[in-house]
Amino acid sequence: MSLDKMTIAKRYSKALFDVVAEHDQVASTREELHQVRQVFLDNDGLGKILTDKGLKHNEKLEILNLLTKSASPYVSNLIKMTFDYGRIGNLTDIIDAFDDLCDANQHIVRAKLTTAVQISDTQRDQISQQFAKRVGAKQVILDSNIDDSIIGGAILQANGLIYDGSVSSQINKIKQMLIS
Repeated sequence: MSLDKMTIAKRYSKALFDVVAEHDQVASTREELHQVRQVFLDNDGLGKILTDKGLKHNEKLEILNLLTKSASPYVSNLIKMTFDYGRIGNLTDIIDAFDDLCDANQHIVRAKLTTAVQISDTQRDQISQQFAKRVGAKQVILDSNIDDSIIGGAILQANGLIYDGSVSSQINKIKQMLIS
């Protein structure tokens, strides 16, 4: 039975998180993993190259050696292990899952805020603080965007949940009530 990408990412990231937390290396490992992710983003297709059957194994190992040359033992072992087990294509997903674990451990919530108009920094901070209280987080980091189709109000998306306080949503609710 084959595992899906998210299951793989969660398993590897959890194992890595547990090991580096035990050695008080979470922050440095997270920073290092961000650098690795950037290498994969800057070199689109790197994961495919490392899994390409047309490339010789020793050529792939040369690329891996470049990736792990200055890496900590934890990150180096992760990269080598994902390669050895045919999971190198999942490395950026593993890094993202590791980030999620770090945020959860520090009680940080990342949320997407959609408003119809640009809001001030003060308003943004107030929304962040109120949402942090509501979800029991120490900090809420908002990624804001503007979508004038919501007419007014705001939509917050975090941890797979949507808090919709938009005017367009309220109008749609009223329409549904009038129909039924």
